[in-house]
Amino acid sequence: MAVFGYSSVTSVVPGSSISFYLSTDSPGVTSLTIERIGTTSVSTTISATLSTRSLPTTNPWEGFGWPVSTTFNIPSTWPSGLYRLAYSGQDVLTFVIRPATPAAISKVLLQISFLTPTAYNSAGGKSLYDFNSGGVGTRASKVSFDRSGGTPLSDGPESILIHWLETEGIQIEYCSSVDLHSISNLLTNYECLIIAGHDEYWTRAMRDQTEQFIANGGNMIVLSGNTCYRAVRLEQGNRMVVFYKYAGNDPNQNAYDTTVAWAEPPLNRPQNSFLGVGFTEGAYDGTATAYTIRFPDHWVFNGISPATTTSAFMIYETDAAAYIDEVEGYPRVTGDENTPLTTTVLASADLRLWTGKTGRATMSIFSRNGTVFNAGTTDWISVLGSDSVVTTITRNVFAGLKQRITWDWENIGYAYDCQALTALNGKLFIATAENILAQRYPVSADIVWRDISEANYVTAMAALGDTLYCITSDNQLWWYPASEVGHFWTSMGTGPTGGTKALAATGGMLYAVDSLGALWRAPATRTTPSWLAMTAFTQDATVNAMAAYGDILFASTTDNRLLRTNSDYISESTAWVYIHHCNYSAGLAVVESILFVATTQNLLWKIDLYGLRQP
Repeated sequence: MAVFGYSSVTSVVPGSSISFYLSTDSPGVTSLTIERIGTTSVSTTISATLSTRSLPTTNPWEGFGWPVSTTFNIPSTWPSGLYRLAYSGQDVLTFVIRPATPAAISKVLLQISFLTPTAYNSAGGKSLYDFNSGGVGTRASKVSFDRSGGTPLSDGPESILIHWLETEGIQIEYCSSVDLHSISNLLTNYECLIIAGHDEYWTRAMRDQTEQFIANGGNMIVLSGNTCYRAVRLEQGNRMVVFYKYAGNDPNQNAYDTTVAWAEPPLNRPQNSFLGVGFTEGAYDGTATAYTIRFPDHWVFNGISPATTTSAFMIYETDAAAYIDEVEGYPRVTGDENTPLTTTVLASADLRLWTGKTGRATMSIFSRNGTVFNAGTTDWISVLGSDSVVTTITRNVFAGLKQRITWDWENIGYAYDCQALTALNGKLFIATAENILAQRYPVSADIVWRDISEANYVTAMAALGDTLYCITSDNQLWWYPASEVGHFWTSMGTGPTGGTKALAATGGMLYAVDSLGALWRAPATRTTPSWLAMTAFTQDATVNAMAAYGDILFASTTDNRLLRTNSDYISESTAWVYIHHCNYSAGLAVVESILFVATTQNLLWKIDLYGLRQP
């Protein structure tokens, strides 16, 4: 005897009801079990009189249309979790119970994907794939939740993670992917979102809410691969998954809702911008391969010694960021497909000999107010608990990211003998006391500075366009073509009268602070500057370094303060505002939304400006 079917919704809250639409090959009164997946035992037995149901004659993959077999009222005491309806120990379907009060138990939320299982489900004769729909060109463009077999498995990746988290004592709450689509404020009360299993299909609403969650300071832990690869729409009360795959086939003329891979036109939204990786650089279907750890001193790898690789566990699908192995031996992302330049490639694998889609895998981490860790492989959870490296990394990641990260400086390496610091074209440039001009990439790990030229007696630097600017100890202003290694500085005049202590550039202008703390500006060209005193701006003689983020100036001081202009527009600003400490600063620079400081103690620190709401 077998029982098949589907439920009325993908998730419910305690105190509400869920209906089941079931069919059996042995009609009659049938005993079914509802139980929670995990170490927390919650279960009950229900009875239903079942019949053998037939499928519609037309497009059954668009919904079976069966009548309700039974309705179950969720007890108000049942905890949030992934539950299954089972017959004789076998899954009939799974569903989620959301918390009655969001974040009452935990501020960590696990999204259970129902879109991807539904996309692959061929019940009724078709799925969103040719391979199980009848051959090339036979795939459906619409598939319904109202079919049997389209829910997550009770022993799948989510289940493995749930058991592991509960064993580790890490409390979480649950939602379905349809919840993330339909409940616009779902993530408001949470501090960490977990993606597990295979979560390939996302709607625009899901992605928009998640990106805003990260921008608002929420963290994301992605323990999978091929994540958010394809864009779908939900129709018919969110019960129909729509995916035309090719833009020319989609009858919807709204470009932002076209159902293609996210990276493709007309969407042009590679998932790298909020996940740090994407499937364009990824791979699938190959021989078992290990991750090689690239930055073993990163906090993600605490307690892992002396391992330099994981076990060879990756075989199915991976995501990756385009990266280059620098001659000094470390990887740095190229920024292709909107990958944040400050992304750190924690581990990598070359999969270009795989037999399916060839590419690579990258385990990564980056911050854009919130922090995103991405395992980059669908096989991660399959070895959670058996691979000691994977297990320790996962434990470290949850310890670090299950709650919002306090806004503060993070030490990422060394910057020796800094006299001035700036950034240009996604690189940091340092002028040292040994009169060396060196550069490094904004990787959030300790990497080598590369000598590129001389920096004779530089005391302040700025950069804009394709030009570095510097002030030397005699108040001379110089420019340097940053694209040319080994070039020489060219004199172009002087700084403001009376000496220059700090320099920054933005919006086509150079900004300078003189020896009395007054702010000046001049057009950023390679010709003699015409400095104009910004007399309405209050002087601060403690300022010793500057940098610009958009149309905001940031400054450090000799008494260890971090300042910013008191308006989001420099021209409307009248004074500096204290926002944080900035100890022992010798130079400041900004890459994307990250402010870097090189200190007199030879350290390099960073802090994220993306979510800054001061003053």
